Amino acid sequence: MVGGGAVAQRKIHNLLDTGAIITVISPTITATIQSWLVTTKINWKKKYYEDVDSKDAFLIVAATNDRTVNGRVLKASRPHQLINVVDDPEGSNFFVPSTLHRGKLSISVSTSGASPGLAKKILKEMSSKYDENYEEYLDFLFETRRYIQKKISNPVVRRELLSQLLDERFLSLTREQQYEKRDQLINKLTLFSRTPPHP
Repeated sequence: MVGGGAVAQRKIHNLLDTGAIITVISPTITATIQSWLVTTKINWKKKYYEDVDSKDAFLIVAATNDRTVNGRVLKASRPHQLINVVDDPEGSNFFVPSTLHRGKLSISVSTSGASPGLAKKILKEMSSKYDENYEEYLDFLFETRRYIQKKISNPVVRRELLSQLLDERFLSLTREQQYEKRDQLINKLTLFSRTPPHP
């Protein structure tokens, strides 16, 4: 990561959960990046960029506010390296999408560098629809799906139950924190599916 400002901070944030070992090349960094140095695999080289700094990198992001420096980073990159230049989408060979995380749910939006601002705008609109309740909702779907797959042997019934899991009532009950009613509803469905029909 060449640069230590707000743009670099956003790019680093997108990489934190990937397991990547991140090296930041910048004479200064934001307070947030500074706090990440303690808890994540981030190395900070407190210096101005030199071509040698990126020669062994697998992935390079040029995120300074100086087009000349970003251009130097691009020019120094090699064919086998992935590079994203924040102010030169044509020169970049990969793009980092804007991503919304809600527990097990991840939604990514990319404009292929045409308009990062539009990607963020779309993601902001989606964040209100897919709110924080989706984290609990996804956990519920995950555990219930595992239960159905384990307990329901009939594939036709299993598919029907998994389809019914997407009923809006389950999301509504999650939003209302009516977890007991939600469990009662799924128990009723699974119990019904295991009850043999009357002769």
